[in-house]
Amino acid sequence: MNVLALDTARRGGSVSLLRGGEPAVTQALGSERRHEQVLFGAVSRLLESHSLALEAIDVFAAATGPGSFTGIRVGLAAAKALAEAHGKPLVGVSSLRALAASVREPDSRAALVDARRGELFVGCYDAGSRPLLPEMLGAWDDLEPRLRKLGATLVADDPSIFGPGGPAAAASGWPARVASGGLAEFVALLALRDAELGLGTPPEAVEANYIRRPSARPPGARPASR
Repeated sequence: MNVLALDTARRGGSVSLLRGGEPAVTQALGSERRHEQVLFGAVSRLLESHSLALEAIDVFAAATGPGSFTGIRVGLAAAKALAEAHGKPLVGVSSLRALAASVREPDSRAALVDARRGELFVGCYDAGSRPLLPEMLGAWDDLEPRLRKLGATLVADDPSIFGPGGPAAAASGWPARVASGGLAEFVALLALRDAELGLGTPPEAVEANYIRRPSARPPGARPASR
């Protein structure tokens, strides 16, 4: 099964091609230009380098967020257009789930993404990428008691999250990892797993996973809207 995955939810996006049992091949989009300016060119170069046409893709996949609102929309719209044009299913993969899957830990891991305003997007998963809690948004002090009960390893996509002034600066002493490289590879791997379980859907059924709550709500974590 051939899977083409797009991740534009983060500033440094990526695209990835997964062919059968072969290792995924990933190409970074870079951060110098807007994702919509480079995305289709990156897809074309990736496929051409493997002498593969879009018609040969069995499943399209996209990171659904949370992350950059604009970035999520760009990647999801592109993946939907490709899937619809070629009559193939689309699998949406939470960016937090992909981030959690990017590290090799035997136990639970909590993926952290900077949500700005001193808050974090958090997703907790076991070693099999199964959710342990609903994805959340909140300040570290509100999230920490729930994460401590899981004994989770923290996984971030940016080391500044743990640095001075970062939203998880108070997590000093916790086991933590920082993912390197693009996440499209893990979007592809998770999408393949989901597709093999029959979880691929018509493109129009895949929605963005923004998580961000209305600003009028009181502070504290909340489960993600689905």
